Amino acid sequence: MKDVNDIAKHFLDIEEIEEINFKKIYGLYFASKTTYTFINSEISSSQIIPVAIIYEENDEYYLAPLHDEDEIEEIVKNFVEKCLIKEN
Repeated sequence: MKDVNDIAKHFLDIEEIEEINFKKIYGLYFASKTTYTFINSEISSSQIIPVAIIYEENDEYYLAPLHDEDEIEEIVKNFVEKCLIKEN
């Protein structure tokens, strides 16, 4: 099956973009991973997966992953850049 995917990528311009987004609701930050798939520069699919909840308690932030997440460091880095630095 991998060979078919390689052949398709060779003939089609397939691009995947992943980004982590945050939404603050009632003091909780919800982190989600959004994946966009483009074929020949047109969006063909997208996927939004909730990955974590971040909350503040006693002037410290805590991250509660919603499932086994391998990219905890990336989530924290993006949270600091997009939410904490932006607020100050």
